[in-house]
Amino acid sequence: MNNMNAGANISVILIEPKVEGNIGAIARVCNNFNVTELVLISPQVDHLSEEARNRARHSKHYLENAKIYANFRSIKDTYSFLIGTSAKAGKTYNVYRQPAFSWEWTDEKFLLNSKIGIVFGREDRGLSNEELSLCDYLVNVPVPGEQRVLNISHAVAIVLYEVWKQTNKVVSTSELEVASVSKEREMLFSLFESLVDNVDYEEYRKPNVKHAFRSIVNRSFATKEEIHTLIGMYKTILEQNQKDYENDSE
Repeated sequence: MNNMNAGANISVILIEPKVEGNIGAIARVCNNFNVTELVLISPQVDHLSEEARNRARHSKHYLENAKIYANFRSIKDTYSFLIGTSAKAGKTYNVYRQPAFSWEWTDEKFLLNSKIGIVFGREDRGLSNEELSLCDYLVNVPVPGEQRVLNISHAVAIVLYEVWKQTNKVVSTSELEVASVSKEREMLFSLFESLVDNVDYEEYRKPNVKHAFRSIVNRSFATKEEIHTLIGMYKTILEQNQKDYENDSE
């Protein structure tokens, strides 16, 4: 079998897919790269149809074992990192669509020691800003031609190939650091947001500051130890601020 890597745990997540042939073609790509599982969020068609099976060919087991969920938010906490994908790179004013590229990843080891979900949006309109906000990271595949939007199965193949290249850069996996999980990072983000809420700063800028902090942390693929170190620091800062406020009030 053509393993992506012995330690990789990669899921391909499709949001509301509505073309049976695309689901089948994606199942085949999943098999090419030894993806752990195919996840379908509120599929609009029968993923076990004859068309889907024909396109999947020898990869029908991905269709038969696909996990089905009613909504995207319900699965967020089951993954260490969710990587969103978008055909449209955002302008500077749209903080939810500021992409990075796989070759910019700072540490490939996170791919081997984490449960990663790669999220692909609807064939006609991709992922919403709300769905992107649930992702920890956003990637965009730049296309130079006049037609800038790839067929979704082609996009899946390209992203998985880039992931495969990254995982194979890792020479030794015997002493991997433990990756942080979504719940731990949410604790850190909550503390940081409390700090932002307590400072004298333009209110309309605060959401962008909070999102920027999330993006920086998520793009760093920080380890569990690093996240807990920051949590301890921010807790201390908040406690000190509260003491200063109480002293000033006396």
